[in-house]
Order: sequence, then C-alpha cells, then structure tokens
Amino acid sequence: MKPLSTLFTLAITLLITACSPHPASGVWKSLEDNDYGIEILTVSFNGRANFTTPKLDNAEWHCFWSATGNKETELNCNPSTDPDKKEIFLLTINNQGLAELRHNTQLIASFTLQDKNPSSEN
Repeated sequence: MKPLSTLFTLAITLLITACSPHPASGVWKSLEDNDYGIEILTVSFNGRANFTTPKLDNAEWHCFWSATGNKETELNCNPSTDPDKKEIFLLTINNQGLAELRHNTQLIASFTLQDKNPSSEN
C-alpha cells in the first residue's frame, strides 16, 4: 500500500501546485510617475491584464498572458481605440517582489503589489 499512498500524495501536491497563482497576478501600483503615465496594472489570474496610458493611443490596453512558471511574463496587448493593433510588453518580477514593465526593451514603469486577488472581470 505504501507506493499507492506515495502516488496519491504526489498527485495531490502537483494538483495544488498547479493552482497556485502566478507571481505576476495581482493589482500593481506604480512606484513613481513614469513617461507612459501608467498608475495601475491589473494582472488577473485568468490570463488577462489591463492598464491605461496616455502615451500610447491615450487608451486602455487589454492584454493576454500565459503562465510560464518564471518571473518574466509576456503581455500581448491591444488598445481599446484600435483592437487590431498589437504591442508586446514584458513584465518581470524581481526577487524583492517588485514588478518592472518594459516596452521595446525600454523600462517604462516599476510597480509594487497592492492586491493579490484582482477581479476576474478586468
């Protein structure tokens, strides 16, 4: 019976681990003013994210992302003003738990986590 209980324990552990939130998910607040004017970045656990910036099309940007397990997440975004336009942003979470958002390799904003449970309606 021992191998069966070990297998059961392993299966439960993998199931629980697979459901843990990605380090990027949450509501992030900008640490300081930035050229893009982004104040809040919301990264939902359901693979969606959004932010508003006056610099790029003065629009709300709707993004999709997928969890890869690392602390670097690619956001595939389009503005509310032009749903056919696509831009890639890179969100990185450092060891101190701060987030950095990059666009075309340029650091555009740094964030601190405000809430670990963003609404899935974003």
